[in-house]
Amino acid sequence: MKSRLVSLVIAVFLIAGSLSPVFAQNFAVEAEIGLLYDFDSDQVLFAQEADTPWIPASLVKVMTMFVAFDRIAAENIDLNSEVSVSERAWQMGGSQMFLEVGDKVTIDDLLRGIAVVSGNDACVAIAEALAGTEELYVQWMNNKAEQLGLNLHFVDVHGLSDTNQITAIDFAKLVKHYLSAYPQALQYHSQISFAYQPRSSKNPIVQANRNGLLRVYDGADGLKTGHLSQAGYNLVATAQRDGRRLIAVILGAASEAKREQEAAKALDYGFRSFESVSADQLLPQEQVRVYKGRSDYVDVTTDGARVSVLRGNRDSLSAEMSINDLQAPIAVGEEVGTLTIYLDGEVLKETALLAASQVERGNWFTVLIDSIVLLFRKIFKFG
Repeated sequence: MKSRLVSLVIAVFLIAGSLSPVFAQNFAVEAEIGLLYDFDSDQVLFAQEADTPWIPASLVKVMTMFVAFDRIAAENIDLNSEVSVSERAWQMGGSQMFLEVGDKVTIDDLLRGIAVVSGNDACVAIAEALAGTEELYVQWMNNKAEQLGLNLHFVDVHGLSDTNQITAIDFAKLVKHYLSAYPQALQYHSQISFAYQPRSSKNPIVQANRNGLLRVYDGADGLKTGHLSQAGYNLVATAQRDGRRLIAVILGAASEAKREQEAAKALDYGFRSFESVSADQLLPQEQVRVYKGRSDYVDVTTDGARVSVLRGNRDSLSAEMSINDLQAPIAVGEEVGTLTIYLDGEVLKETALLAASQVERGNWFTVLIDSIVLLFRKIFKFG
């Protein structure tokens, strides 16, 4: 395993998705690749070779689940509807839910078979149920990655191929999109064990969730493990404490125990060393000027946006608002500008400013007077 000393947080996500250095403390994990991501602020708190391509193994199943929830929502599929297991699904090796040919199994059980016991057979079964073929389902997975602008490539639905490819940074973004769109997915990923009884068995087969952090780490509620000889031991783990969620990505660890140990170390570091600050608390002003309206001002908000900083650095934060000339009508939730947040004068994050109140169009006299004001502002480029 490579030896390296890596600077904490080589990057934060800005709106454009670019990266810039922010923090200076040193932190590293004993794995080929590591990443710590703040779910709420969309910031990378630690990165180690985070843009290096890697074989995901069963981490592929996060995208398999994501696409499944997409199809279930789009087609209003009943989770209790049953599908028939094909011979192709039954023949899958590796981790199994232990499906048998001809078994009638619910969509809900297939989702649990993927999320909890990492069943390769369940992946093929759900792909065939929702898309007809695994090949079409894989196409949907790649289309989803492209739609989200993520550097991810899939060739199967289960992760057995060593030609699947991810980067830690884009996989963390995938998890953010996934859990934002389908928070109910955590009900599956946090399940400690799952029992399935195939037709030939007298008793249910009970298997434990392969993510051991669920049993020992405070606040852990997901997400997925993976292992191939070419990839080492992978884990994407998420935990929530005091309403704050972090995501750790560990790729290429030496063992199951090591990937859990390093993920826990990264999560501990994030919860212990960083604090989350509401962007609304940093607003230089709570109202901005509006023209041609019944009111001259509109309330603004970042709608819950947050920023993370090393503990003790809150007082080093500052913010600047960028607002264009606003003209009524203004609707609640309409984007009205940008808030740029700085740490010691360095850009830390940008987030959208939204209208927190409504401003209706003013009467003809107000519109006339403000039109003249705006004309002079344009001519003389007033600030």
